[in-house]
Amino acid sequence: MTTMTAPLDPLLDTDFRAARSGDADAFGRLVRATQQVVTSIALAVTRDVQASQDIAQDTYLKAWQRLDAMQQSDSLLPWLRQVTRNAAIDHVRRGQHREMAVDIDDARFADAVDGNAQPEEWLHASRQSQWLAEALDAVPDDSREVLLLFYREGQSSRHVAALLGLSDGAVRKRLQRARDALQSDLLARVGEAARHSAPGLAFATLVVASLKPADAGAATVAGASVTVGKWALGALGTALAAVSVVLGAVFVDVRLAMSRARNPGERRALARHGMAYAVLMAGFVGVLLWSKHADWSQAQLLAVSAVFALAIIAMGVRRAGIHRRHRDR
Repeated sequence: MTTMTAPLDPLLDTDFRAARSGDADAFGRLVRATQQVVTSIALAVTRDVQASQDIAQDTYLKAWQRLDAMQQSDSLLPWLRQVTRNAAIDHVRRGQHREMAVDIDDARFADAVDGNAQPEEWLHASRQSQWLAEALDAVPDDSREVLLLFYREGQSSRHVAALLGLSDGAVRKRLQRARDALQSDLLARVGEAARHSAPGLAFATLVVASLKPADAGAATVAGASVTVGKWALGALGTALAAVSVVLGAVFVDVRLAMSRARNPGERRALARHGMAYAVLMAGFVGVLLWSKHADWSQAQLLAVSAVFALAIIAMGVRRAGIHRRHRDR
């Protein structure tokens, strides 16, 4: 039975040995190489995008703490698969289902940072995640993780087989059972949703930022402070980068609006409006970042997003009023 993909073996072995020596960056590369299979297994069991990524993050933290017990790199992926499945099953048994949430650490958050994503898109992503959960309910249990990973890993059955430790024939059979359970148009939507909900580069970054000493009992207070300090610095850097990009987008938008101003009074009014708009958008990004740290529920995130959406709409109405008032003069 295959336990590793051939393309990953050389790099994986090098990074595995470096990670065992305490190299967090090497461990981050291991996370990036395996995060799709780990999150797909968790999602197949929980049918909850947010829960699947939380479970994956916890699994990687356990792996970091237990690397010393793994002598060979080819034992890592089977270990990750088994621990992920057990954790996901425990999650379901405890009845800790949460509604689908948008993961701000994946590509969708990158869109928000770019200033392109709007609250309506977040709501759409949430509805799509809920739909994905319902669609997966119609797929046989042993076919879900194969189906999800198939679309997330470039639709290669051999690649999926290597990642899951299965034969290519077994993967193809499970894919066929999934296709038999879903109509072609529904299957295409499942594939798109699987790709859209896959963790991005920020997921591995978050895992690395939250690493803890392998021997917590032997860690000194100073060592713990350094770890916390690095995490805080990473979180602060992420926040500053996100706010900077958003403020840059707001600045460009305000400059365009001011270029259409008809008189100095309108330009001054638009400048004041732009400052308030920048504060609002920076606050929105800050709330999105904080929501992950505070582990907000879907209801809390949607409620706050709705408030910001109304505020953004009000700002748009206000700008239109400025243009209209000065046009009528």
